[in-house]
Amino acid sequence: MVNTNRNYLSIIFGLLFILFLIILAYLNKNAAVPMKTDWHININSKMRIVMSEFKDNTLYIGFEISLDDETYTYWSNPGDSGIEPNISISAKNIKNHKVLWPLPEMIKDDFGTNYGYYGNKIIPIKISLGNTNDPFDLDLYYNLGVCNNICIPIDGKIKITILDSYRYYRKKSNTRIQKALEMTPTYRPDGMEFISAINLMQLDNNEIINLEFSEPIRKIYPMISDKFYLSDIENIRDSYKSYNFSYSPKKRNEKISKKRFSVIILNDKEFFIEDFTID
Repeated sequence: MVNTNRNYLSIIFGLLFILFLIILAYLNKNAAVPMKTDWHININSKMRIVMSEFKDNTLYIGFEISLDDETYTYWSNPGDSGIEPNISISAKNIKNHKVLWPLPEMIKDDFGTNYGYYGNKIIPIKISLGNTNDPFDLDLYYNLGVCNNICIPIDGKIKITILDSYRYYRKKSNTRIQKALEMTPTYRPDGMEFISAINLMQLDNNEIINLEFSEPIRKIYPMISDKFYLSDIENIRDSYKSYNFSYSPKKRNEKISKKRFSVIILNDKEFFIEDFTID
């Protein structure tokens, strides 16, 4: 009887020891997952990856850019003379990803109208995990333009180890990524449209898209188009009832009829994306 009890105790202690090793391995695996990388120094700038925000069952990481004084970089639509940026991710456990560009500033100079960011900016990246619960390396590649007196193209690669687990990141939060998401334009939930009329015209030998609005707006930024360049030709004013963009095709003989464009409209209370189609 005594030997039987000893055998039971040995089995129980053995199982508890195995459980302890499993818990220890899990804790060690999680402890090895960083919440940010070191800064990567580049020309007039530094970059890093910051983790993470979980919202609406979606995981977001942040690409943080810190720019030197009087230095700016470009938005997804860089404008008339800017350098178009590219941010991409490579990782075996990432099913897909999408870069979400926060609202930029308008930058007008002798070379036209551009759109970009000054100071410190976090660009959220939406990612879909495989959810295997294993750690893996994520590589982020960037190609950007940075401008301080002159504009210079820069590129780089940043690596971070992350855990392939929605359950793990569901408990994490980053207020700075939250704020960056709040500054990322989306469509109006009520479907209300501000663009009331679209007119094609010629002005000083330029082809013009004239947009009329149902009520005054403060600013409007054209989003990137696959087929056409849109160039802001308006002077800066407090508000606009209509707005002119010159346009030109990216490929010769491209017709503008039936083409769809997207813009970001800013009024006194909000900003949002609105689409329009040339009839």
